[in-house]
Amino acid sequence: MPETYAVGDDSLPALGTVGGPGAEGTTFTTEESEEGEPVTYVYGGLVSGGAEAEIYVDALTADGTCSVIDESGVIQDPPDFTAEEGSVLVGKNTQAGDGILQVALQWTADSCTVTVSVAEGLQVTEPQDEPTITVTQAVDSIESMSPTQLGLEGTSMADYLVYPQDGYVLVDGEACYQMNVYNQDHSIQETCMLTLDGKTLYRLNRETGQVEKVNG
Repeated sequence: MPETYAVGDDSLPALGTVGGPGAEGTTFTTEESEEGEPVTYVYGGLVSGGAEAEIYVDALTADGTCSVIDESGVIQDPPDFTAEEGSVLVGKNTQAGDGILQVALQWTADSCTVTVSVAEGLQVTEPQDEPTITVTQAVDSIESMSPTQLGLEGTSMADYLVYPQDGYVLVDGEACYQMNVYNQDHSIQETCMLTLDGKTLYRLNRETGQVEKVNG
């Protein structure tokens, strides 16, 4: 059985090597995978697949090295390990900071399947609070400002069109609504990000590509 799960320069201790020994009679197989594809390990003959998964997850998360996450990297509460069947995803940021080394566990009454992979382009993040303003209110907030506050010409935002983008973006670790400001010729003039509580506004400096705080 493996001592560690490794992908590139990153690794995690393997199931059964932390938190307590694997159960007597445990069997182990590795499923074949194409180069660059996730590697899957199958542990059978367990007294309880859920209990074994819980011991492993508790050990990985106890010191903050790893977190229980969802597929987007957002930290979650652990699942109910007493269920006869279930799954859980655990991960940590890679050393290079370009993704998440993640371990997906699926358990049954007497087995546990472990799939190890790197989710490129993601980072482990804290769950965001529910927005206290709606996207419509965020647009209204931009439209009520003076163009000069956003580095725009003119005296009224009535000369511009504000369109929100789907989803959220992260700025300084906070989720924000992102809105693009267009002139009447539908040429983009500005990109703004407003935190979900409506208190902090950022703008994208289109010359430098940097995000700048406007207020808050």
